[in-house]
Amino acid sequence: MIDLTIHRQGLEHNIRIARENGVVIPTFENMIHPETVPQPIRDRLTHVGLWDVDPANLFRITWKNEPVPTGGLYRSAPNYIELPPALTGVPARILCLPGKWFPTGCHKVGASFGCLAPRLVTGQFDASSQKAVWPSTGNYCRGGAFNSKLLGVHGVAILPAGMSQERFDWLASIDADVIKTPGCESNVKEIFDKTNELSRDPSCMIFNQFAEMGNHLWHYKVTGAAVAEAFEDAKRPGDRLAGACFTSGSAGTIGCGDYLKEVYPAMKLAVGEAVQCPTILNNGFGDHRVEGIGDKHVPWIHDVKNTD
Repeated sequence: MIDLTIHRQGLEHNIRIARENGVVIPTFENMIHPETVPQPIRDRLTHVGLWDVDPANLFRITWKNEPVPTGGLYRSAPNYIELPPALTGVPARILCLPGKWFPTGCHKVGASFGCLAPRLVTGQFDASSQKAVWPSTGNYCRGGAFNSKLLGVHGVAILPAGMSQERFDWLASIDADVIKTPGCESNVKEIFDKTNELSRDPSCMIFNQFAEMGNHLWHYKVTGAAVAEAFEDAKRPGDRLAGACFTSGSAGTIGCGDYLKEVYPAMKLAVGEAVQCPTILNNGFGDHRVEGIGDKHVPWIHDVKNTD
């Protein structure tokens, strides 16, 4: 699924840069089971804010962070909230996994890690001579730029000029190069026109979430396990995992659905698409719109009670 061919020279450069910056790279196992995080890292995290530019925050790429802005460690179960029937009007228990308690406030910091880390540990990306380019309408490039900074990598964010000034200010604060393309969140083509231009520069490596299997794999392994664990934590006698709903974008979070279908074969999967800004249409992959809730901060809805 992912090319793990070792490029020895690049790997040696990356190891040197990691040592110089005090970087320890977490494994997917650390993210799924943060109780495996080494004690020295845990001790360090008690003095680090959730959004701090500190390599220790690589170990906060997990759904199990304590919901506090600084000094937190981990919960035994993923963070989730329940929407009761009195609120939703349907006879089902619905759980949502919020991304707020990731560094940068969004799970895209995990998806972008899943793209960059394999290239670093194989040496296919050389941190001494290359830039990591993150094309996105928003949260993916923020996650990629944040991970780049923590890993000692030169990050480049490409996003529409019409995004919020707060977003541009934050990217500048972590020393990311910023390229503004014409338009707003719906102007995806303009982002990739610039991306295609940069792809001809050998010093730039493009991390396109629509083409990177690391995006899908991170959600398959880490998010899939988190959703299953949240269901098992919340379920009552007679409950079953009847379905999961995702909103489509780059097909990353849908990787979680592959995992869930393996664990709960009888469950159903549903996919929504934002009418106002449909990703599939904007990327030229088709003209079929699916009414949905948008690819923002509440991407997973699941756990339907076993009722007749």
